[in-house]
Amino acid sequence: MNSLLCPGTIVACKYNDFNGDPQTGLFLVLYDEQLDSSNTFKSNFVCVKVSTKLQMVTNYCVPLTDGHNEFFDKPCIALCSKVHTFSKDQVYKILGRLHPFTMKQCYKVYRRFETELERQLEDYL
Repeated sequence: MNSLLCPGTIVACKYNDFNGDPQTGLFLVLYDEQLDSSNTFKSNFVCVKVSTKLQMVTNYCVPLTDGHNEFFDKPCIALCSKVHTFSKDQVYKILGRLHPFTMKQCYKVYRRFETELERQLEDYL
């Protein structure tokens, strides 16, 4: 797959877990290298995990089944601290794009996570 993956796109990807076992999962796209003029490598994208396991609720998650996104068939959350990088070759399905209201909520929570990440890095340095 070589198409653009705009921020807010929900994709289904095939990947291997930490044990090397094949998995499939849903992810919320945050960044596509193809849209970055300063990047010459164009086939990867950055995303966060989408989960139906609502017991994984943390300070960095956002409900996606908020009445604005009708393509989910189960309650889902975006785990904004579970950041992944995939090749576009791993995408086997595009579900749709989040409603702007929901994407704004995800962005706010992701930024809160990044701020904490920066704080911890700065404390170390």
